[in-house]
Amino acid sequence: MFIKILQAECMKLKRKWLWFLLFLGPAGVVGLTLVDYSVRYEYLIQQNPNVWEGLFHEINITLPTAFLLGGTILASNIAHVEYHRSSWKQLLSLPVTRLSVYTAKFIVVMAMLLIASAFLSIGIIGLGWWLGFGLPSSWKTLFVYNFYPFFSAIPFVAIQIWLSMLFKNQSRSLALGIMMSVTMSGMGELPSWFIWQWPMLVFSDYRNTYMITGAIIGIFLYGAGAFHFIRKDVA
Repeated sequence: MFIKILQAECMKLKRKWLWFLLFLGPAGVVGLTLVDYSVRYEYLIQQNPNVWEGLFHEINITLPTAFLLGGTILASNIAHVEYHRSSWKQLLSLPVTRLSVYTAKFIVVMAMLLIASAFLSIGIIGLGWWLGFGLPSSWKTLFVYNFYPFFSAIPFVAIQIWLSMLFKNQSRSLALGIMMSVTMSGMGELPSWFIWQWPMLVFSDYRNTYMITGAIIGIFLYGAGAFHFIRKDVA
């Protein structure tokens, strides 16, 4: 039954532009980095003899913001489908549990972000080849720097899904998500325990701690949101 709920959630998004976002986000990050290298190639190469590490540094300038914005948009739209059609009561009248409905929406959002991260990996490899860097010197490093925002941003995405399911007017959750996504990139002086900062800390000495903690806290926030949704009246 749960598999059918997941399939139904994907079908609801089939004709929406959100699937295009999975390509647009990575393409935007790679495109902006390519422009940066086109303008400042000699300078960037001199800054870091390890060309791949330097490339990861430049990718990290835009990647966290793009990832958080993508999570915000996906979370809002997956809840908006039901509010827009006024189909919550119809959906919940089916032989499904509220927990399974909430979980399905959470999994779909996280899966879409994971797919976007995979596309970004391909884009980064292609960009490195285009710039003459060859293949990555370490595939493990590529995985860490590329998928770090995914794991460390789980708490942020869990909060956005919770808020999106809570408010019928999606402008509230969108406003908060967009504001935090855009402002966090320029507020590095905030304390490291501030979860909105974690996707930006890929070059921190404690990045593995933030990734693991992000996954744990994200699961906790998912559980809190699911518990609230089970007890909440929706229309």
